[in-house]
Amino acid sequence: MSVAGSERDNPPSREGSLESGEERSFQEVRERSLAEAEEAIRKAGSRPDLHLVQAIQALDDADKFLNITATRAAEWYGLHFPELIQMVQDNVVLCRMIMAAGRRDGFSSELLQGRGITEKKVEAILTARDRSKGGELSDADLARVKALSSLAVDLSAEREKLNEYVESAMKRIAPNVCEVAGATIGARLMAKAGGLDRLATLPASTIQILGAEKALFRALRTGARPPKHGILFQHEAVHAAPKWQRGKIARTIANKIAIAARVDFYRGTEEASIKSGLDKRLENIREKYKNPPPRQPERRTRPHRRERPQGRKFRRK
Repeated sequence: MSVAGSERDNPPSREGSLESGEERSFQEVRERSLAEAEEAIRKAGSRPDLHLVQAIQALDDADKFLNITATRAAEWYGLHFPELIQMVQDNVVLCRMIMAAGRRDGFSSELLQGRGITEKKVEAILTARDRSKGGELSDADLARVKALSSLAVDLSAEREKLNEYVESAMKRIAPNVCEVAGATIGARLMAKAGGLDRLATLPASTIQILGAEKALFRALRTGARPPKHGILFQHEAVHAAPKWQRGKIARTIANKIAIAARVDFYRGTEEASIKSGLDKRLENIREKYKNPPPRQPERRTRPHRRERPQGRKFRRK
């Protein structure tokens, strides 16, 4: 029997052809969905605001680690030269001195000049060097203190580079938010919100208390006063203002940040009117609320007593 005859006698089933067509369609849909998902992930990973969020978080971590490392090096060296620790308050500057001088005998007027120290303090350090009551420092201990000081100095230099990157990135990505809140505060708000797109969708009331979530939930739980500001307390106009003006100033700045974030995300152009409007409103607040409000007398209320049901009392026999 010929092949053509066998195909004519046994034709392919219609159900089998339909199943194979559906499988091919499902496979094509799956491959296309995976390709679109990979492209979306690739685009999300390339967003500049998310890179800025990682940079500001790295800057905060660098600040913490720098503070711990420089403080530890200063306290360790303080066992050998305790008088120097009291005279030099900047631990990074102190770490540079430790790397240059080594033991306290290495301090001289030539070494101390050009480090932002006055002549009077230089004389005090040299006098304390000769009369120091600190203990001796072995070669192994000195090597470890110098290594720790070098780590603090290198971390300080890297921290400065990160700070410069955050400032330049904020001016490029969110110029209006940078102008209103500052580069560091704007980047921290963006990191707390999860990106520029989410910051642009938040209301001003939420932006005002970003960073104060614990205080907010504690107020909701206990009935205490809610917080007036979170990260915005770091703004110069807020923390430098009197206490009775801080809430109003923080609310005004949060309103302008909400507008600035939307302009940056949807339009991407710099608007000078936002900053000028903020300055004008802050000046009005300072003039209108120059004096503190009168103190309200505290209202004393009796504690709530549980009411007992009224009824006849029976004595147990």
